[in-house]
Amino acid sequence: MKNNHIKNIITLCVLSALTACGGSGGKSTTQVTPTPPPVVVTPTGPQVTGVSVIISQADAINDSSHQCHASNSNESGVQFSEVSLQAGIDFSHQHVNGDGILGMSGGVASGDFDGDGFVDLYTLGGDAGSNRLYKNKGDGSFEDVTEFSELSLTAKSSGPAFGDFNGDGLLDLFVGSVGGDDAKLYLNQGNEKFLDITDSSGLDLPGNNFTGTWSDYDKDGDLDIFITHWTDDKNEYYAYFWRNNGDLTFTDVSFEAGINKLGQQDKTFTPSFADIDNDGWQDLLLVADNSQTRVFHNNGDGSFKDITDQNVITDNSGMGSAIGDYDNDGDLDWFVTAISYKDGVEHFGWLTPGNRFYQNQGDGSFIDKTDETGVRHGYWGWATCFNDFDNDGFLDLFHVNGMFGDNIDEQFATDPSRLFMSNGDGTFTESAVASGIDDQGMGRGIVCFDYDRDGDQDLFVANYGQAPKLYCNHGNTNNFINIKLIEKSANNQALGARIYLKTSTMEQMRELRSGNNYTSQNPVEAHFGLASNDAIEQVRIVWPDGNETIVTQVDINQFLTIERS
Repeated sequence: MKNNHIKNIITLCVLSALTACGGSGGKSTTQVTPTPPPVVVTPTGPQVTGVSVIISQADAINDSSHQCHASNSNESGVQFSEVSLQAGIDFSHQHVNGDGILGMSGGVASGDFDGDGFVDLYTLGGDAGSNRLYKNKGDGSFEDVTEFSELSLTAKSSGPAFGDFNGDGLLDLFVGSVGGDDAKLYLNQGNEKFLDITDSSGLDLPGNNFTGTWSDYDKDGDLDIFITHWTDDKNEYYAYFWRNNGDLTFTDVSFEAGINKLGQQDKTFTPSFADIDNDGWQDLLLVADNSQTRVFHNNGDGSFKDITDQNVITDNSGMGSAIGDYDNDGDLDWFVTAISYKDGVEHFGWLTPGNRFYQNQGDGSFIDKTDETGVRHGYWGWATCFNDFDNDGFLDLFHVNGMFGDNIDEQFATDPSRLFMSNGDGTFTESAVASGIDDQGMGRGIVCFDYDRDGDQDLFVANYGQAPKLYCNHGNTNNFINIKLIEKSANNQALGARIYLKTSTMEQMRELRSGNNYTSQNPVEAHFGLASNDAIEQVRIVWPDGNETIVTQVDINQFLTIERS
C-alpha cells in the first residue's frame, strides 16, 4: 500500500469588513497578514517506495495465561520449557521394524495450510502409527484434524514438505517415503481438505525418497521439487529434479539440470536452495553421506555446475543443513551436522571429524570456520536450523542428535541436543541445558518457528520411535519483527526473495526458502531480532524477479504481511 506524504498548506487572509479577500473598494483599506509557513502533517504507518505493496500488520500475542508466556528471569537471555502435551500434541512415532534405513527417517512439515496466520504441523507416525495434521488453534494449542483433512496415512513416511505448487495461495503437501512405501503428493482444496494426486502428477519415484524441497529454481513463476534418496542400491540413475509443468504434473529433468548421479550409491540427505553468490539465482547446497556433499551453482539456464571445493567441503558424514547470514555481512553461510566423538576415538575412522561451519566469502566460495566458531562437537547430528532465539540480532544454531543399531556406540542412544548461542563476535557457546533444553531423545527433524505468535522463536523436535517435543521460548526484553511476503506470481510465498533490515546499530538479511533442515522444514517467513533497538530505519525487499520495495516507518514488535500488488 503506497502511502504518499500529505501536506496541508493553510493560507489565511484577514480582511476588513468592507472588502473581500484580494479586492478593494473606495477609500477602505485592506489588511493582509503574512502567509505562514506550510504545516506538514507527518503520515502514520509504513511508507513505501519502489514496487507497490499492500501491508498488513498484527501485534504480538501476550496472553499471560498461556503456558508459554511465563516470565523469563534472564532479561536478555533465553529460556525454554517443554509443553507438547499441554499444547495438545499427543502421539508417538513408531515402526514395526525400525532398524537399518528406517532408523534415519521421519520428520515434520510446517506451514499455515489454512491461511489463518498460525503455523500448522504435519507430523509423521511411522507404519505402526499414523501421520497427523495438527491445526494451530492460535491459543497456544493444536488440534488433530487428520481425519477431516483426509491426510490419514500409515506408512514409512519421511521428509514431508509444504509448498504451494499450483500458485493458488494454499499450501500443498509432499510426503516422502522409505522402505518400499510410496511417496505422496496432496493438493490443498481450500476447505481444509487435501486430495491425493500422486498417480496423476507424474512423480514416478524410485526407491527411498528421504525428503523434498520446493524452489522456483528456473524462475518461471511456479515451484519445482528436488527429492533425495539415500540408499544402498547401486542403480545407475536417481531422479532428483522434478520440474513443475504448470498443470499439476511434474517432469523429471535431472539429466537436463546436470544433477543425476553423485557416486556409485546415492547417499543424498538434505537439499537446500540458496543464492550463495548473490546473483539472483537459487543455487543448491546438497548435504550427503559418505563424502558426497556438493555445492551446485545455478547457471541461469535450467542447469547447474558442480563447484564443490573438496579441500573445504569435508563434512564426510553430512546429514542436516542450516543456511543463514550468521555474521550479518550480506551473504549466506552454511552449517552442516555430522558425527563426532568428543574423546577423539576414531570409531568410524574418517567419518568422525564432527560438524562443519562453512563461511561464505561473498562470491559463493566457502572457508572452513568450524573450530573458530566452536561448533564442531555435536555427537550424531541430524536436523539443524539457524534462528535468533534471544532476539539479539545474531543467528543462533540448534540441532538434534541420536542413533542406535549394531556397531553404534551407546553414547549416541542418549546424546543431547545442542543449542549454540551466538556471542555476536563470530563464535558460539553451547547452552542447551542452561536454556532448559535437556533433551536426549532420538531426534530427526525440527521446526524453528514462533508457534504462538508472541515474538520469539520456539522449537518442535520430531523424534524417531518416540513422542515429539515442543519447546516454548519464554522470551526476553529484546525487540523483534516478523515478515511474511506474498508474491503475485504462482510462486506465492516468494521463495528466493531477500529481505534486508537496517537499524541504527546493525544490518541483517534473510532469504525466504522452504527448507530443508533434515526431513523437515521451517515456515516461509523472516524473523529478525532487534536487540534493544526501538526503531527500524528501513526494510528493503528484493523480490524473486529482482525488483525492489523499500519500506520505512515500520513499527517494531509486529507481524507484517507484505503483498505485492
